Amino acid sequence: MQRDEIGGFAEDGSPVIGRITSFTPGSMPEAHAHWRGQLAWCPDRPVTVETGCRLHLLSPGMAIWLPPTHRHRIRAEGARKSVNLYTRPAAAPLPKDPTPFPLEALEAELLLALAGSSRADRQEPAFARLTAVLWDRLARPAPAPTLPLPADPRLRRIALAHLDGVGHSLDHWAAALALSRRSLQRLVRRDTGQSWATWMRDLRLARAIAPLMAGKSVQHAAHTAGYATASGFVAAFHAAHGITPGQLQRRMEI
Repeated sequence: MQRDEIGGFAEDGSPVIGRITSFTPGSMPEAHAHWRGQLAWCPDRPVTVETGCRLHLLSPGMAIWLPPTHRHRIRAEGARKSVNLYTRPAAAPLPKDPTPFPLEALEAELLLALAGSSRADRQEPAFARLTAVLWDRLARPAPAPTLPLPADPRLRRIALAHLDGVGHSLDHWAAALALSRRSLQRLVRRDTGQSWATWMRDLRLARAIAPLMAGKSVQHAAHTAGYATASGFVAAFHAAHGITPGQLQRRMEI
């Protein structure tokens, strides 16, 4: 019987297979893909989901649909629980691109019940009916924050390092990549359309979104982003995103 080693399930031909797993920081898989589509939900903490040239920032009240064979990487600060449904390509009437969805109480309970089902459960008519209800409920994509990731792998390395809190100077990265300062600045401008300083500001602000989605205070988020004062952080956040951190939390119903 074929086994999906990363998903942790044995392929048994069922249209939908559920799986609930736990990951510690050192055990989280690198970028990968499944031949089945995946509906993934982390109910206990915010996560970032890297899909191609976009980074999706998800609160615990949101799941994300990852189409079949679409490479992705899910990251979180600390241990996390992962609630997943893996569907055959034609079994879920969901979008062709990675798409976040909000989970209300009913969808969350359905997803938990289906993901925790056994092989015998999946043979019951009730399983198919519950799955159909879940697909029907997931009709409204969520307005989740997303960040563009550079196409150039060297710049993507810089971006992901900064999002992980490993901030280095222009000189450091130029030396690490065997580029001159001017060459690296030109590369950033060509790939992102931004100056180095503006790009660094946006990456710093992006680090604050996860604690905001976790319900942390604006002061805490400001500290995470490296700002000395909450007022300076709020002003920079508003200039970059057009809303304040508090408005983001209210929009995400946090």
